[in-house]
Amino acid sequence: MRPFLLASLLLLAACGSEPENVQARSENMSRLLETRANELEAEAGNDVAAQVEPLDNEADALLNQMNAAEPAANEAANGA
Repeated sequence: MRPFLLASLLLLAACGSEPENVQARSENMSRLLETRANELEAEAGNDVAAQVEPLDNEADALLNQMNAAEPAANEAANGA
């Protein structure tokens, strides 16, 4: 009977510390997941910025062409 009692007490002692381990692991996992989510968000933002930059450059170039052509168009319309 004593070995059974001793085994039961050891089992209870082991179970008592396990919730702390589970909580610590879940907190660590939560931190890791949050860090990874932030990394993914940053990567997505960088990808979008990289895709938009060439389009912005092209739009700026077209706007510059339009602005350069506008005075010539105005002179032609006024001279006619």
